[in-house]
Amino acid sequence: MKTRIIGDIHGSLHGYKNALDGCEKSIQIGDFGFGFNSPRTWYDEVLSIQKGTTHRFIRGNHDDPNLCKVNPAWIPDGTIENDVMFIGGAWTIDSWHRTEGINIWHDEELSYAELEVVIDTYAMMRPRVMITHDCPSSVAQKMFIDSGKSMFDGPLIPTRTGQALQAMFELHQPEKWIYGHWHETLQEKINGTTFTCLGICDYMDVQL
Repeated sequence: MKTRIIGDIHGSLHGYKNALDGCEKSIQIGDFGFGFNSPRTWYDEVLSIQKGTTHRFIRGNHDDPNLCKVNPAWIPDGTIENDVMFIGGAWTIDSWHRTEGINIWHDEELSYAELEVVIDTYAMMRPRVMITHDCPSSVAQKMFIDSGKSMFDGPLIPTRTGQALQAMFELHQPEKWIYGHWHETLQEKINGTTFTCLGICDYMDVQL
């Protein structure tokens, strides 16, 4: 059975349900929208849609980590299943106008210590497929900055998530790497790895 991989939804349950149409199994790749003072009815609908662990997700930078951790559909950072590795989190570029605990969280990225553990696991297991919220820094540079398709003007800002993913990519080049965060659907083969970025509410079906 193929798994549907779904890009950022930013709280749009309408977009999420559309992406799930005709799908038996899915993984949403972060920025689901957990937090943001969403009403209880929103969470109830999410749990109803996810049906336990049929439709799972990793966290993005626009997800409250604590709310993710209590959801049975959440895939913890660093999980490896069937030669597929999952890593959530990213840095928020417009953090200056956000409010801690409401629409930004201090632990939106893994810590350096946590990333070191993930890198060591990656180096040992050498997964065939990577599913992450962000991407390696060199990939962001090539696919978005150099191409002029970035959401923001200016040079690439170094982040610990992007740099950690870059270190991982230099250690081992997986067959596929699927990510979100950059809000544009693009695909490019780099150093033997097919990188696919999924735009908001976009999706693809893959054999995992």
